[in-house]
Amino acid sequence: MLDIRESGLNGIEFSKALLNAKNIAVMPGESFGTSSAGHIRVAMTVSDDIFEYATRTICSFASNFVGSTN
Repeated sequence: MLDIRESGLNGIEFSKALLNAKNIAVMPGESFGTSSAGHIRVAMTVSDDIFEYATRTICSFASNFVGSTN
């Protein structure tokens, strides 16, 4: 699980925005209960190259929201 609370978005909002903007699918933490809210779950079922690309893209995408007023 990755903590995305600093983005100002909940897991559902972040997951939808990431899919729409970058075509990367993750699971919102809220799918796993309230204690996982503000997190996303990534699957590690792809090649290392694809996983590295996806994690870099997720980090870059999240940085667009940190410190902004959503």
